[in-house]
Amino acid sequence: MNETLATAVSDHGALALALAIAGTAAGLARAYVAHRTRLHEEREASTRTAARATWLIRLAEAEHDVVRIVERDRDGHREVELGSRDATRRDDTREAA
Repeated sequence: MNETLATAVSDHGALALALAIAGTAAGLARAYVAHRTRLHEEREASTRTAARATWLIRLAEAEHDVVRIVERDRDGHREVELGSRDATRRDDTREAA
């Protein structure tokens, strides 16, 4: 009877050890996937920001009196109105006259 009890306890111990190892491996895999996902999102956001800045510079340099940019993303909602350098000069010239 003691041998049967010892065998049952050792089987439960082996099962508990296997579950602990499997749980640890699953946790590590989940953490790795979350880390890679976060890196990918940050890289995508920085690429998007660089592209946005490039096009904003091109818009600001173009021959427009006023450029209005409305932007919505997960950071919030922004509205920016840019006047070209020539429009500012025209206003200064009108005031001087």
